[in-house]
Amino acid sequence: MRGHHRLCHCRWLTAVLIPLMIGLILPLGPSLALADTRTSSSSVLIIYDSLDVGTEREGNVEALKRLLAAFQVQVTVQSLDTYTAGALKGYSGLIEVQNRSDLAEENSDYFRDLQSYSGDMLYIGASPRAKMVHALGLQVQAVEKMADLSIGPFSQKSIHLPSIYNSNTPNVQEYGTLKIQDTSYPYGMSKGGYAYVPFLEKDTLSEMAVSYVLKDWVQQRENGHNYLLFKEIYPFSNLSLLERMSDELFEAGIPFIISVHPVFNNTDYPSMERYINTLKYVQSRNGTILVESPVVATTIQDLDRSLYRQMEHFIDVLAEAGVVPLGIGTEMYWSYDEHFVKEGMSFFDSVVLFPDKRPVHKAELNRSQAFPSSLYSVTQSYLQRYLIEERMVDPPPMDLAITYDFVQTEEELASLTDQLRNTWIHFEDYKNEVHAVATEANQLGSERGSLVLNGTNIGIQAGHVETSSDYEYKQQEQKSFETWFSVQNRIFIIIIFITLFVFSGFLIIGYRMYKRKFYK
Repeated sequence: MRGHHRLCHCRWLTAVLIPLMIGLILPLGPSLALADTRTSSSSVLIIYDSLDVGTEREGNVEALKRLLAAFQVQVTVQSLDTYTAGALKGYSGLIEVQNRSDLAEENSDYFRDLQSYSGDMLYIGASPRAKMVHALGLQVQAVEKMADLSIGPFSQKSIHLPSIYNSNTPNVQEYGTLKIQDTSYPYGMSKGGYAYVPFLEKDTLSEMAVSYVLKDWVQQRENGHNYLLFKEIYPFSNLSLLERMSDELFEAGIPFIISVHPVFNNTDYPSMERYINTLKYVQSRNGTILVESPVVATTIQDLDRSLYRQMEHFIDVLAEAGVVPLGIGTEMYWSYDEHFVKEGMSFFDSVVLFPDKRPVHKAELNRSQAFPSSLYSVTQSYLQRYLIEERMVDPPPMDLAITYDFVQTEEELASLTDQLRNTWIHFEDYKNEVHAVATEANQLGSERGSLVLNGTNIGIQAGHVETSSDYEYKQQEQKSFETWFSVQNRIFIIIIFITLFVFSGFLIIGYRMYKRKFYK
């Protein structure tokens, strides 16, 4: 079977890969079906003064949104400019993100509502409010120096700090350490429903450090787990390499997750059968399947396609083959879009949210959809930058998906498997938790390490399966007068042969007559 995977058959390459690639692209078509949205037990309002595009603070609001999703919190995001009077009353928690210090807000509706707000508060920024200063006993000191940040198993060197904060108030919980020369200060502090951190920057250690503060602030009592996840897997990926990777990880005792792109069209093609067979084999090697959100096309607007029906069809195709997906992997902006939540995510109660690369909204919302299970994803390169001695002995604050792009060559696979065998990170089996996926025809899920399909625990044994390349990709059309034209063609061929025979005879006779005349 592996030999077949490496072959590139010219007679079906164009007919198969192009339709499948088209099937992977999702047009922003009209919504044809709606699903009930889930509700979350806690809701938080994020208020920011500016997104500070072009500075080191750009993207910190997005990072905060993904972190809160990992704690199963429903989030509403508003800028100071869009805040409406009385909105604070509807939320159990408030997070203020200060990216600028030159905005006057004393006469705003938000500032007036804030004076009477009594809920939980988390402030992120260099100038905490008087209420926060009093609650935590904050003491500020201007330094303008470089500091090293460390928290848990992570460390980042040389962070510029204009000022540092400390507290002498009893019972204040401190998080992390900002070390300047031989003196240490806390990175974050909390007490009761109040919490404070001086800065948050996307894709730096502060992104992970804030999660330690958030865990206590949202009162999350359970420890997180580490999961290994591979992305960028398509029907035209090197499937034999994917099977080999599954074998290597299975033999090393490492459970893993693959987030696979769905196919909406031509699901009866042999290439799709190979794809399904490979996913079934991966599942048998203790791998877990997630459906990755399809690529959203910006140029195709008018095709009458229903994302809901397409996603449902792909899930049902997997279920029919005995493949049980347990969730969806998607960029975070899907959870802030009414169209994508209802049409693409409503089948799942478990998600892995990736950082946004290219948001293409259909019906954007400022309120998120919270899910019972949500993994916070970080790349392996992120961990390499900040992990001390490449060890994660203690559990993370929230469920963490450490993501890799699927390898392209055997050399990359060998390097990856060696690295994972030698890692000090313990990866959990995603199937040990309860996950549920539902379509009209099928109920899929997992519980205590077993996969469940329509109420029945299914076995996960599978072997390599050969798939024939003989397939008629285009149906033969019925031809009118086919027999008559076939007979006519034969008659013409016979006439041509007779004509050639007669012409050859005349040529021979003429040659002999000319030869006799020459002799005379």
